[in-house]
Amino acid sequence: MTTSALPQLNELGYYAVTHHPADARVLFPEATSAEELGLGSCHISERFTVKEAGSLAGGVAGRAPSLGIASAAINHHTRHPMITATLGSTMHQMTEGRYAMAFGRGSSQHWKAIGLPVVTEAALRDFIGLLRKVWSDGYVVDHQGPSGSWPVVHNLSGLGEGPPVGLVAVGPRTMELAGEICDWVVMHTFFGEQATRSSIEAVRRGAERAGRDPDGIRIWSCLATVPDGLSDDDRVRRGVGRLVTYFQAYGDVLVSVNGWDPAAWERLRTSEVFTEAAAAGAIDATADTETLHRIAELVPEEWLEASAHGTSAEAAATIVRELELGCHSVILHGAEPHELAPIVEAYRAVRPELARPVAVNPGRFAD
Repeated sequence: MTTSALPQLNELGYYAVTHHPADARVLFPEATSAEELGLGSCHISERFTVKEAGSLAGGVAGRAPSLGIASAAINHHTRHPMITATLGSTMHQMTEGRYAMAFGRGSSQHWKAIGLPVVTEAALRDFIGLLRKVWSDGYVVDHQGPSGSWPVVHNLSGLGEGPPVGLVAVGPRTMELAGEICDWVVMHTFFGEQATRSSIEAVRRGAERAGRDPDGIRIWSCLATVPDGLSDDDRVRRGVGRLVTYFQAYGDVLVSVNGWDPAAWERLRTSEVFTEAAAAGAIDATADTETLHRIAELVPEEWLEASAHGTSAEAAATIVRELELGCHSVILHGAEPHELAPIVEAYRAVRPELARPVAVNPGRFAD
């Protein structure tokens, strides 16, 4: 067992296994390093390669008993609801309440390509309601709704509850939905200050409309982090490469919520270098360095400013700014914990008093 002598920073998390090509085995040294740094939680996004969320969550639970763990995000329709409920109850018990589960909408084009329905707001609302009911009651009979129809869904765990449930969201309607029905929300990567402010307002608006406490939903910033000292090739892959990979799925939405120039996005979207790279798969995983540098010439510098970069002190100041804007917590996305060490050290030196203390569970506030 590895634990840190430093105070644990429950407001900071990292994403597991973010480098490409993905190697699931790095999960273990990452978790050990995260504990040593005093990070609060590990977040796990699912890619259909060697990144199955339940397997990775179990691995972190066994290796790093002090870390909170979040599946952020999985997709509600890639598993039978009984399997999803079982994942939640298993991790909830195994971690003694340190696990949280979040869902995302994903790419409509991808779902159509593999024969799954496009994820709608109605389906998410229906599925999350079903999940909570089966955790609390042990079973649901004859469910029929936008998320699907099942004669019986059961989870007789005896726990009486499951983990906190959240959404990983991009657009304002999904942010409002998170405020309406969820315990926590993760804002998408590459959100500038305008997008961050408007997203927080949308979460609060959704909560108020539902008669919920708008201060009761834990809001995470997901901050693309490019540590100082990386090679030029590594920086372009983690910065430009990651940004344009998101553009493959929902570029229109990212441009809209950030108030970025749609003409610049149109030039990028229709460029030969982007279309050829996108046709080969996820750009940050498949494009060579030369291609990434050519794409970088079409990406406005403003778009990359929505990230933690520069010196460690500058990156730490960016984290603090996210908290000042109203986020409760920050995921340092795209770097392994050992690479984050200088940034975390710099953050400790300027760490502000939190507006509301947060728990190690990524979906909860401190009591």
